[in-house]
Amino acid sequence: MVEAHTDMAIAEATDFWRADPEYDGGITGVMKVAHAAEGFGMDLELHIAGPAQRHCMAAMRNSNFYEMGLVHPKLSNIVNPPIYSCGYSDQLDSIDADGYVEVPKGPGLGVEYDWNGIKKFQYDEVVIK
Repeated sequence: MVEAHTDMAIAEATDFWRADPEYDGGITGVMKVAHAAEGFGMDLELHIAGPAQRHCMAAMRNSNFYEMGLVHPKLSNIVNPPIYSCGYSDQLDSIDADGYVEVPKGPGLGVEYDWNGIKKFQYDEVVIK
């Protein structure tokens, strides 16, 4: 994915970069794209919200805006289902008075999953032995 992003910069087809750990090779892929963008003197903004995005952004020098997408004062963020048992959220009220969000602390991505809550969304299971 780094190559496609870099091609856009070389062609002068963009003035900033976008990346997402879910689409661009995970956290490692996003960090490679971020470093390439930095080499061009450009910023990289992360697509939508999540624990991985918060950690990536905290580790980058060339990112400025955390995209808290699909939020509205009268509607909850549908992309942030209730799957965390640790209080993590990407709802509108997750933003503090200064406009900041916390980077989760702890091992891994710093969040704990509510596995019973996740099972509520499960519609199938395949076990391969």
